[in-house]
Amino acid sequence: MSVSITLGKYDAAHVTASEDLTIPVLDGVMAMQQLTIKTQQALSRALQLKTGVLVIGPKGAGKSTALDRAIRAHREGEQQLVAKMPGEYRERRVLRAHGLNSKTGRELLISLLKEVSPGLRDRSLGMRKSDDDLRAELVSALLNKSYSAVVFDEAEYLNDRAVDQLRKVMADAAERDARRVVVENGREEYRAAGIGVLLVGTKAVLEVVRCDADAGHRWSEVVELETLAPDVVCDCYAEIFPAFRAHVLDVGLAAWREFCANHVAVGRRLTVDKVVLHARRYYDTYLSSDLAEALPSVAREHIPFNRVLFLYTLDNGELTKSTPAKGKA
Repeated sequence: MSVSITLGKYDAAHVTASEDLTIPVLDGVMAMQQLTIKTQQALSRALQLKTGVLVIGPKGAGKSTALDRAIRAHREGEQQLVAKMPGEYRERRVLRAHGLNSKTGRELLISLLKEVSPGLRDRSLGMRKSDDDLRAELVSALLNKSYSAVVFDEAEYLNDRAVDQLRKVMADAAERDARRVVVENGREEYRAAGIGVLLVGTKAVLEVVRCDADAGHRWSEVVELETLAPDVVCDCYAEIFPAFRAHVLDVGLAAWREFCANHVAVGRRLTVDKVVLHARRYYDTYLSSDLAEALPSVAREHIPFNRVLFLYTLDNGELTKSTPAKGKA
């Protein structure tokens, strides 16, 4: 089948809409919501148990996006509790840490200290202080400022010496934390003491943590974020582009899933990032074609399914090409 569709009709409104596409797309995808829930649960356990929790998944699985949403939801919840119980409830703060390029455990401690206390000067963190002194200063700063968890994204870039220091931070904080008793709803309740650590990254994180001699005690749980099964991939497109549902109803769900399985998944599980990347290409291409003239607006909710553009943007091939015959969609 050969087609001829004019491309190039692309204005500033289309560009702005395309740049803003990713966030609302991810918010509307059920698979992304499920990843966020699992990450929220992992963060909650690190906060409550004050231990190390690992969240692992392949690159492009949506880990960073899920982590952003989990931290945002936690902070919003804590602010609500502070407003509800002013003077009684002490916020459990989360530090979104950096320092991934630290070559030694000492460099990681200094990096974290600067994040917790931005006013510190390098001179106050000089060579005269031992690693134990720096760690004690860090633990005090974290506890005094109500931090209950430290979070690292792309944690596969941490080395074993940095992970060992994180273990020691958890151990020292558990001994020094006086926040075992908290007041909630007018009642005293007991909590685990110390500071939790959440490491988010690929499976390479497991290799680094295994280097930690105390891993079995301080690192309590591994949460794995999975890629998308072929049927889930099919559902994602209808969630990203609601106007696709008319086509799905027309051809039938079974035929739509067969089409996606043959052309998109091809028997594989896919990451959220790959599906969203294709969605953006399809969106951009549709708006730059003469097909866009019939749209009521550039909103993604109005973008219908077009088989030729769908396949073209999938493999980024030539627009005038013969499309495979597999699938009826």
